[in-house]
Amino acid sequence: MKYLILTLISLIILLIIASCGLIHTTAPVDKEVGRIAKEYGGLYVFEPKFRDEVEEIQQKRYILFVKAFKKALRSKGIKSTKTTYGSPLWEQLNTISRDVHREVDETYPQTLSNGSKYYDNYRFNIYDKEFEPYYQKIKEYMGEEVYNKLKGGLRVTSYYVDEENKEIPITLYTYIYDTITTYGLYGDEGAGFRLTDTYSVGIAGGNIFYLENGKFIKSDEKGKGARR
Repeated sequence: MKYLILTLISLIILLIIASCGLIHTTAPVDKEVGRIAKEYGGLYVFEPKFRDEVEEIQQKRYILFVKAFKKALRSKGIKSTKTTYGSPLWEQLNTISRDVHREVDETYPQTLSNGSKYYDNYRFNIYDKEFEPYYQKIKEYMGEEVYNKLKGGLRVTSYYVDEENKEIPITLYTYIYDTITTYGLYGDEGAGFRLTDTYSVGIAGGNIFYLENGKFIKSDEKGKGARR
């Protein structure tokens, strides 16, 4: 009964505050966090030539995969890909997908003009010692204070393996996290009620930075700081 009374009192207070227009949600991001993301967030390109090659090859691979996959479905009379895990259709679609991937790999291998194989996917272990010289270049550009705030959200997004089996970053993406608090009445009678709710959001920048003569330069391109 005590908790019910407290809940009703809280609800009444919220209704009174709401009628005065005082219930609010915090700003989408902290001003300083937003400034850092706007100024330094985005894509850092270590190898512009190879980045262009990766984008071109990946586009060709995607187009071929979609075309070949649809062709395989038609040849087998499959009109719908809606299925459940482990069903005969699910197994059949997996087989088709593997076959199409092999065709794509044979037609457009993930190989750069220098003969190295590239990988177009996230590397979450950004603290590999072999990548340290690349992180230092980013730190030199944005300064240690900003770097310390951004480093937890750095992601190598494409890289290649050279003839000495070393992984060389092509692009690296920055991501910064902030916590948003909203005010209202949350929860239910079983779990209990609360007047605030918090959650984390990722804030990405739309900049592109190119490494030129050993230093990063911000490009005039805006809103194109895509993952690759």
